[in-house]
Amino acid sequence: MTDIADRQTVGGVERAPAYDLGAEIAVLGILMTDPAAMDTAEHLTADDFYSPKHADIYRAIAKLHADGDPTGPQAVVGHLADNGNLSRVGGAPFITTTWSDAPPIVQLGYYLTRVTETAQVRRLEAAGIQLTHAATTPGRDLDQLAALADQIISTARPERRSQDLTPIGALINPCLEDIETRANREPGISTGFKDLDRLLGGVRPAELTTVAGATGMGKSIFLADVARHVAFRLGLVVAYFSLEMRKEMLFDRVLSAETRVPHHLIHAGQLGDEEWRRVTDRLGPMAQAPLFFADDPPLSVAQIRARCQRLQRQRGLDLVLVDHMHLVSPSRRCNSDRERLEDVSRGLKLDLAMTLNLPVIAAAQLNRNPSARPDKRPQLSDLKHASSIEQDSDVVILLHREDYYDKESPRAGEADFVVAKNRTGATDTITVAAQFHFTRFADMAIA
Repeated sequence: MTDIADRQTVGGVERAPAYDLGAEIAVLGILMTDPAAMDTAEHLTADDFYSPKHADIYRAIAKLHADGDPTGPQAVVGHLADNGNLSRVGGAPFITTTWSDAPPIVQLGYYLTRVTETAQVRRLEAAGIQLTHAATTPGRDLDQLAALADQIISTARPERRSQDLTPIGALINPCLEDIETRANREPGISTGFKDLDRLLGGVRPAELTTVAGATGMGKSIFLADVARHVAFRLGLVVAYFSLEMRKEMLFDRVLSAETRVPHHLIHAGQLGDEEWRRVTDRLGPMAQAPLFFADDPPLSVAQIRARCQRLQRQRGLDLVLVDHMHLVSPSRRCNSDRERLEDVSRGLKLDLAMTLNLPVIAAAQLNRNPSARPDKRPQLSDLKHASSIEQDSDVVILLHREDYYDKESPRAGEADFVVAKNRTGATDTITVAAQFHFTRFADMAIA
């Protein structure tokens, strides 16, 4: 079986991308010969194979291994046949020949290195071509190019992973030193809600906090409250990505919450002298606040990250808010809403929060299950379309208002922040005032 390389121009010279088909075949043969080889190849991915046929065979081997099934040639042939891919990869003869001609397992390290290093060279070459094309495209300013370069290079940069296990003894000194400094360490960024901050320790770098609720429960209001507190009170830089509300509408809400001028008066433009005085008193401080909005969906996580990197480089950046993750575009073609949400939530955690080392707060939608239960309080299982949101999030806050379901509730005007997951601490319910006429939640904590 042969693959024809797509030729590309690198440094003014037309050449084929880097690859080693022989090394790829050797790796596949060894993986089918000895199941233990998969442990050595734990960081290998299908994307590391230049040949799409080899990638398909690797996926079959990896799936069989993950399911605890045999990974020999007969099992691989059967798996590929069941999925309709056997003829595409060269049929059973190619699989058996690859297995029978496999080098000894002691040579796996050499061939693995060849496969992964040539894959990385291809990624770097592609990144260079992409950046060159962008630089020669009319209409791009230097800031746009710099942000794009950061994105491209971070995507193509080799991942250096330790292949060794760490003995617990090696952790003792650095971890004890870290424990000694924790008491005096600055907590995470305050949300503006005292009891919530006591429970969570604020929102922390590299962590994803998901705020979920039914439609109209107040997710956007919560995010705006945190944005106001962090930007206006703490003076920290906030990037707010509003994917379902125009920035002008968001400004109206922020203005109402800041001035305590009823939102319906601002929306209708019916402000009296007193209301105008409150507005003008706050405009100066608001104009200087480091709060930045984007409202042009659809955006992918990669696009959000590129804008954050640009802002981080120009002004610094302390907090990212995304409203909401169900409207973020996936990075790949997905066959279902569940797949799409899995892709987005993982991207928000790994590609945004962890890559930029920033706290990220994202809103998410709940399904309709709570309305069908006698007890309307939301649960983690109510997260719409994706259990992966729960898995990827460090903190999950579920919004609940009894008067949302019962207008005559004795708790009208109150809201609960149900902290249903807290990776580093306890869970609890925080009660706040729901002042929706001012489009805000208000703290009820005793200082």
